[in-house]
Formats: sequence, C-alpha cells, structure tokens
Amino acid sequence: YIEYGGGVDMTRVQYLLEGALVLQCIFYVILCPYTKVEESFNLQAIHDLLYHRTDLEKYDHHEFPGVVPRSFIGPLVVAFASWPLVSLASSAGCSKFIGQYIVRCVLGTLVCLSFITLVRTVKGWLGSTVACFALLLTMVQFHFLFYASRTLPNTFALALAMICYRFWLLRQQNSFLIFSGVAILVFRIELAVLLGLFLLIDLVAGRINWWKCLLTCLAAGVVILGISILVDSYFWRRWLWTEGEVFWYNTYLNKSSNWGVSPFLWYFYSALPRACLIGVPLAVWGVIKERRTWPIISASLIFVLVYSLLPHKELRFIIYTIPLLNVTAAAGLTNLYNTYKKSVLPMHALITCVLVVSLAVSLVFLFVSTMNYPGGQAMYTLHHKVGRTEPDKPQSVHIDITAAQTGVSRFTEIQYSWSYHKTEGLLPGSKEMKTFSFLVLSAHADISLYSETHTVLADIKGYGGIKFDVFPFVNLESKILILRKR
Repeated sequence: YIEYGGGVDMTRVQYLLEGALVLQCIFYVILCPYTKVEESFNLQAIHDLLYHRTDLEKYDHHEFPGVVPRSFIGPLVVAFASWPLVSLASSAGCSKFIGQYIVRCVLGTLVCLSFITLVRTVKGWLGSTVACFALLLTMVQFHFLFYASRTLPNTFALALAMICYRFWLLRQQNSFLIFSGVAILVFRIELAVLLGLFLLIDLVAGRINWWKCLLTCLAAGVVILGISILVDSYFWRRWLWTEGEVFWYNTYLNKSSNWGVSPFLWYFYSALPRACLIGVPLAVWGVIKERRTWPIISASLIFVLVYSLLPHKELRFIIYTIPLLNVTAAAGLTNLYNTYKKSVLPMHALITCVLVVSLAVSLVFLFVSTMNYPGGQAMYTLHHKVGRTEPDKPQSVHIDITAAQTGVSRFTEIQYSWSYHKTEGLLPGSKEMKTFSFLVLSAHADISLYSETHTVLADIKGYGGIKFDVFPFVNLESKILILRKR
C-alpha cells in the first residue's frame, strides 16, 4: 500500500513505478511500432540522419516537404541518442525496421525521463504519496505514454515543457526562461500561451524582476532563434524559421481547419476525458482540497480555453497539460486516501478498483490502436510473403497515399534490392502503374483496372468501428490491398 507509515519505503516504491513507466512506454512501441502521417517528417528525418548523414540529396523531405516545413533539431537529438543502438543492430544484421523500434523507444524514454524529473520535483512540493499517485495515474491512462514515443513536434515540445514546469516549481527562473524559449521558438509556438501564464504568475508575485526577465528573454531568444534558423536553413536549403512558418500557416491563415473542425468545447468534453479518464474527477477534487495546485491547473485550463478558439482540434495540441492535470489528480487521490485511510480495506479496495477500471479502458484503446496502421501491416505482409522467399530479386513497389499515411516509412523499406515509390498523381490503371512489381493500394481503389496485369496478394484489414455482435466487439474491414504482377 502507498502510505506514509507502515514501514513502506516510498523512495523504493517511486523507483519501481518510474521503471515500470518506461517499460510500459516501450511495451506500447512493441505493440504499435508504426506511425501515422503526422509523424512522417520527423521519422523520415531521423532515418535520413542515421542512414544518409551528410548526403542531403537523398533526404525524404526534398521529395515530400509536407504542407509546412518542420525543424531538424528534434530529429538530430533523437538520431544522436539512437545512433549507438542502431549501429549495433545494423552490425548484428538486424532488419532496418528494428531501427524504427529503437528510435521510438529512445524518444519515449526521453519523454518518460522528463516526466520523472517533474514527478521528483513534485515529491518535494506535495509529498511522496502525490508523486507515486501521479506515476500510477499516468500508467493507467493510455494517451500520454502512447504519444510519448510518437515523432511529433508536440512530443519534442512536451519533453521540454515538463522540464520547464520543473524549473518553475524550483523557482529557477533563468533556466525556465531558456528552456521555454527552446520549446516555443523551435518546436511549438503555442506554448508561449501556457508557459507565458507561468511566467506571468512569477512576475505578478514578484519572484522575478521585469527588466531581468526581458533581458534574459531577448538574449536567449536571439541565440535560440539564430541556431534554429542556421540549422534548419542548412537542411531545407533556403533561409527559414520553421516554427514561424507553421504559426503563420496554422494561426494567421487558419489553414489548419482544412483538416477538419471540432466544436469549441471539444477538448473539455471529449479529448481530456478520454486522455485522463478517472483523472478528471480526481483533478476536480484535487483543486478543491489542495490549494497549491491552483496555479498549475488554472494555467492549464486557460491554455486549453484559448486554444479552443482554433477550429481544428487534436489531443496532441494540448497534451502538455496532461502531466499537470495528473499531478492535480494525484493530490486529490492522496487527500481521499489520507482522509479515509482508517477504514483501510474499503479505501484500498476503492482505489484499486478505480485504477483497474482506468487501466482496462486504456488496454481497450491500445487494442484498437494496433489495428490503425494497415499501411505498416501491408509492408510487413509484403516482405514476409515475398521478401523472405525472393530476397535478392529486384522488385518495384508503388505505395499509394492511403498506405503512406497509415504506417509506411523509410524504416519499413527493408529490402535493399527493391525500389519503393510513393509518386503522387499517377493515373489509376495507367501504363506506368502496371509496370510495378507490387501495388500497395487503398481497398477503395478500382482493382479491376489491373485484372490483366496483377493479382491480389493480400487483403489487409483494419479498425472499422465497434460491432457488438462479434467478439471482441471490433469490426474489421478491408483497408489496404497488395497486388502482385503476374
């Protein structure tokens, strides 16, 4: 049991939970190793840094630049941290796809370590029990640990944001300002709202001098912006500030709405309840019973409210608030435990049931997520069926947009004698399309156009919704078809 007394070594409990947190994140990567289109740039960039290094002509972003440019600084850090293990795996003759496992595990570990440093600071602020409950609540939720290994700019920013929270709690203002500058100017400029609210709290409370703050921000901003521009201009081969272009596109031009719009309160009634699960009511109780959490929960809610003004909404845009909500929820859970711990069995049973139910829901999310990457599964099936039997025979593979957006990456192109093509704009059934050895197409494609030249090699199914008349209540439907030349 988690308690102050009774001979329990809270430090040992916390270490065990920290280790379990990292292992759980790695477990998620093993079960869901593929990535979606939002993660594409950073993952391809990490691949190119590891395998092409200074040969910029071979880099993926020159052929597929995406809607807006992204920074190479995050991929550089992950590639550098992953390089020893990737090199070791290559020397051992492992498939290149093992490199994707390594890269995502390294990123997930870095994010978990950032969260662990925050939790250890919370231990000195709110106590050991709150720290342990914060770890437990995070482990019985799905989205935070699942996103921790996803190569998104938001994930890089999340790791830095949690370090910023730690510096803010420790009242190390200069470090807070510098790391905030990196998070904002390099990765996600919207963090200026959230981290700016923490800075405002310090300024109003008189914990930092206005002029000193201004000078530090200007000096750090010039250096950070200069490094960002120099590094990214080298890789993009033109002068640019990547996050500035992203901000202009998404906020000023409001082009992000091209990818869908959601109601104003969507974050409050859908995203946060799914991400935090039982953490939501516990966070409410934490706010009521632990006044020290008011600043962090107020900043979080104001940030979410401001960000709700943008019509296009995704959980990843506000994921930086989840650690703060979990700390507040842990404070609420600690209060419940300490208030009713004399009736030991009922309270322990209630806490256990709450955590188990939350974990069960998270496992359902995990189960569904394993079916959301038909493009990646198609590449595995193709290489398993053909690559093992004809490893040295030259083959050409065309990958359509649907497959490319649901799991295909440079790491999945594991046959060195094969050529992989993601050329867009080819006419279905055209002469050029019929020349490919294999076609990896959307299940909605008209395959009758290839009836004379190709046959169906595999039909890849994916998540198609909930269906209660079959077990385990998931409807699987055709997503990707693999066609083989006759």
